[in-house]
Amino acid sequence: MRNIFSALIIGTLCASAQQSSTAPPPPAEATAPRTATSLLDVTLGFNGAESLAELNRLLGEGAKVDEQDTAKNTPLLQLSTALEHDYRYTTDPHYAAAVDEAITLLLKNGANVLHENEAGCNAAFFLQSKPRLLQQLTDAGLLPKKLAVRIPHQYAAFGRYMRKRVAQAGLTRHEASRQYLISTYCAPAYEQAEAQLHAIIANEDTRKQTAEISELLAFMRLADEKKANNYVHALRYWEHGEHLLEEVPSRVLQALNELEWKVNSKSLRKALRKLDSMLPGSPDEMIDCFAAQPMGILLAMLARNEGEKALPTIRKYCNCDEADLASTAYGLLLNSNGLPAPTPEALMERFAAMGIKSPEELTPEQRRIYECAVVDAALRSGDISAVTAEMAQHARKAFADMKLPRHAEIVGRLLQGNALTTDSYTIQATHHSYIEQPPPAPRMYMARYILEHPALFAAPSHK
Repeated sequence: MRNIFSALIIGTLCASAQQSSTAPPPPAEATAPRTATSLLDVTLGFNGAESLAELNRLLGEGAKVDEQDTAKNTPLLQLSTALEHDYRYTTDPHYAAAVDEAITLLLKNGANVLHENEAGCNAAFFLQSKPRLLQQLTDAGLLPKKLAVRIPHQYAAFGRYMRKRVAQAGLTRHEASRQYLISTYCAPAYEQAEAQLHAIIANEDTRKQTAEISELLAFMRLADEKKANNYVHALRYWEHGEHLLEEVPSRVLQALNELEWKVNSKSLRKALRKLDSMLPGSPDEMIDCFAAQPMGILLAMLARNEGEKALPTIRKYCNCDEADLASTAYGLLLNSNGLPAPTPEALMERFAAMGIKSPEELTPEQRRIYECAVVDAALRSGDISAVTAEMAQHARKAFADMKLPRHAEIVGRLLQGNALTTDSYTIQATHHSYIEQPPPAPRMYMARYILEHPALFAAPSHK
């Protein structure tokens, strides 16, 4: 009997083993490992209550609360960013409650609210945008009451510090976060930035380029706009416009223009009048005073300040003997009328907005100006790779029709019969001859044509 029972047991085990070897595997979801292997995984793909539970599990298993990704984001920083940039936080109350609870949970487990990522942001910065949550965390003793900011004094390090803070200001849509950034990180460093800029200006440090000056000005304006404006308006350049012909002042002016700084019109006009008095009285005067560039920038700044009120002053320079200044003036007039500048890029951007996909779809009038713009830009740069022989032939005729025979003759040098020259010496010699021509320049005629035929270049109306 015992032998029979043993045989039955062994037979059953063998049958079981055979069945298990041929049976299909269990469903994948029953054996698949958990997808979230770190807190960063959970917070990056946070989806509400399910992710909150996973967060609890990982923290219970001893997960590192301040682990970082390659951009130095921590789980807490990833969730805090969602407060501003995840639409679900403002549209789904359950999701928002789960995010709030997850942030609280991370802080209770020792997450560093002041840790900064590569962009200079920390969780405290984004928390400012949610006053209710901020107050709850403060009342619970989970947030520090004051942050001791370390401001670097070494030049390169301070430059990186400023760039981070200015970029950081663009990462928030909430005034509370912006004010936190300004009061905590920027205002304490204002004097250092102003001192650096003052040293560049006072010592006429020509090693400092426009970009560096622009960084200092942008940071100063963010840190204390009123102080920064006072500093700019106190510069001697407005009273003594001749200084704008010098290297460092001209770079300061370029930086102010790039930042669209609102220098008052009275100061701009005073500097403009001084530079105007230094222009040659006629093309025959052999004077190179280089006033055209700073005057063009002053006109652009004046146009931003005054709008239509500046147009009479701008028109005054449209037909002046300085080609660059005249081109700038025409460009400002075109812009004020919502018309494109006579450059290939600006024209094709406008044509694309009008539904024109390629130059082949242009009308003869549109194509004439476009081809002239391509040839003009190519000859001014010395790179004729965008020019075809047909374009050069058309531009030569157009320039002749514009009563610019010298420019037409120079364009003709690019042609060898019906083909475009490939000789690099000829191309460079033609480039130099072209840019050395006295005004009027083809750009002025093209700009005038665009102004006189706005319907050919009209932007589409959006109702």
